[in-house]
Amino acid sequence: MKSLVKAYTFLTLILLFIWSCEDYLDIEPETQVASSSVFQTQDGALAALNGIYTSIKLKGMYGTDFAVIGDAASDNGKIPSDREDAGANSDRLPHAYLLNLNANTTSILWDDAYVLINNSNTFLENIDAVGDMSDEAKTQAIAEVRVVRAYAYFCLMQVFAQDYNFTSDQSHPGVPIVTSTGVTNQPARNTAGEVFGFIFQEFNEALPDLQNSNAIDRPGDDFYFINYFSALSLRAKMYFYITDYANALSDANQVINSGRYSLVTQYTTGLYPSSGLGDLEFINEWAGTAIVTPESIFQLYVNEAGASITTNRSIIDIYTSNNGNAAHAISGDLFDLYETQDLRLNWYKVENTDQHVFKYPGDFGAAPDDTPYSVIRLTELILMKAEIEARNGQEAVALDLVNSITSRANASPITSSGNQLIEDIITERRKEMAFEGNRLFDLKRLQRGFTRNDCSADICNLDYPTFLYAWPIPLAEFNGNPNMVQNDGY
Repeated sequence: MKSLVKAYTFLTLILLFIWSCEDYLDIEPETQVASSSVFQTQDGALAALNGIYTSIKLKGMYGTDFAVIGDAASDNGKIPSDREDAGANSDRLPHAYLLNLNANTTSILWDDAYVLINNSNTFLENIDAVGDMSDEAKTQAIAEVRVVRAYAYFCLMQVFAQDYNFTSDQSHPGVPIVTSTGVTNQPARNTAGEVFGFIFQEFNEALPDLQNSNAIDRPGDDFYFINYFSALSLRAKMYFYITDYANALSDANQVINSGRYSLVTQYTTGLYPSSGLGDLEFINEWAGTAIVTPESIFQLYVNEAGASITTNRSIIDIYTSNNGNAAHAISGDLFDLYETQDLRLNWYKVENTDQHVFKYPGDFGAAPDDTPYSVIRLTELILMKAEIEARNGQEAVALDLVNSITSRANASPITSSGNQLIEDIITERRKEMAFEGNRLFDLKRLQRGFTRNDCSADICNLDYPTFLYAWPIPLAEFNGNPNMVQNDGY
């Protein structure tokens, strides 16, 4: 799989996607001319499709920013006291933890999400022109791209809009929906309800075309690509975050009961070489070029070496860097939630003085060059289902589910009931899903603020509601666009 991506993506991105440096919603007319030659053959179309998947790994998306913000901008992370000067650079997102947000610090995520969207639009507008590609392969490719594009909008909404229930009718500002290229436009922001309506429409129409996802021949693991079950899992996650728990449970049950994925039943540990720290004990299931593979539904392989195309930063620089180079660490608030016998403490190691995040040791111990990253896995669906079942009063079911997660980590079982059971499941989700980019968005979903007891910022307490839960729209989007409206507070 990885060789196929490498063979196509870099050339594809150079040929396909030329965007304005000033405004990523202002699409240059040259784009369609530059891209048309790519879609003359099936090989070119598959190159473009792989380019879409590579766009997910741009720095602003899962290359760094979106993958990191959910923990850094919450009570999970902190800026380590042993960080060296390079860790303070803006590309390592100190503003995310400090919540020092302005219209300049948030541009990369916004820009790269719209690059992904615009790349997807280019693909969808040109795929019908491919003469030597079967209708079945085209249908599958179109469905995959529609899912990826819709998920990019979900990522934007998580960061640049308030939570779905911030207004009772979802009339608060979302992000602009852009579905075409080749024209210069001045889009206004759609409402949150309109954006999520579009997202679910895309998923609902794409899912039937993914039920037999075998029209495109791909060697290797299928968890690097969108298929029916990964799309269903992502839709469950999005329903969960808008608190449509009935639909989230329905989708999660389909995936869980499919038999396609199996939960890692016991975490195990081993010694791995690290750079500068000697042999360290890691969780085996999280080491290597692919992680928790039996339960992996959709994951990425982020390669920092592709800096000019994907990212010149990655979670390598944010978390598992050498001897103080890491820009973000785990807070004592989160670390202290783990019991001493909990195997997941092996996700964290002291470099100089602080506990740092080593959840992604990669293939080379503590200083990898290439890092796998989980977008969604079976564990997340299990924990979503556990919380929903607890809310529905199905406490025995919820306890069985959540304790399948605690037991494999050697943590004590949860035995509570009522509202405390719901809270314990939320806490278990926080521990198990730590540094997978969810915590901030869980707080927004639950309409809660947070308190940082282990705090290295000026903002240590945040009450809900807060303008800081909807990040500022980048300044460039206001250049020549009178229709753009800034979020409150900036």
